[in-house]
Amino acid sequence: MTRRTTINRTIRNLLVLVCLSASAGVLAAAEPISFKGGYTRAVMREGRETIMLTQGAMVSTGSIEFQAQSIELIGPNARYMVGTGSVTITDTENNIVITCTSISFDRETEQLLVDGWVEVQDLENEVIASGAYLSYNRSDGTMKLQIAAKLLRHTGSGPMVCRADSIEYNRNTMRLALVGNTSIAWKGDTYQASATTVNLETDEIIMEGSIEGIVHG
Repeated sequence: MTRRTTINRTIRNLLVLVCLSASAGVLAAAEPISFKGGYTRAVMREGRETIMLTQGAMVSTGSIEFQAQSIELIGPNARYMVGTGSVTITDTENNIVITCTSISFDRETEQLLVDGWVEVQDLENEVIASGAYLSYNRSDGTMKLQIAAKLLRHTGSGPMVCRADSIEYNRNTMRLALVGNTSIAWKGDTYQASATTVNLETDEIIMEGSIEGIVHG
């Protein structure tokens, strides 16, 4: 066997190992998914993969449990999950419960959208939030609530109630950004402004533009 043949065989073996390692990584990264329903209809044609679950539909993937009157799994590997009717999502990893009437979830990007009334219970941070629209990026912990948005947090000085046209809540940094008709009620006092930011760890409140308030000394 020549030296050139040995080198070529070594290179081929290395390429095979790289390909196998890459495939293993893809398989390991994919979250398993399980589902059930009283009635199930599946279309497995390539490019049109769809599974429709009704009558007590339930889907589990990773730490997320998804319950609704009907759930549709769409795309290869059930990438998209769409639920309608009495939807409840329980995320045990982040200790969050979301209830609404309709929801969509992209399992690949971990982006969750609700176009309709929604309530979020962040049990880990003692936060309850609601609004008529929700965008939640599960991977970076950011939530955006719009239309009659409200967020209530338990503090050592009693509940802090925040309202605005739009509320952005970052679970990782524990910061709020309120925009449009913002108001905060806390410790018997009320603050109103065009825009407000809140540090939920330090209870620091910063207001900007057309500020009004009622403070009980």
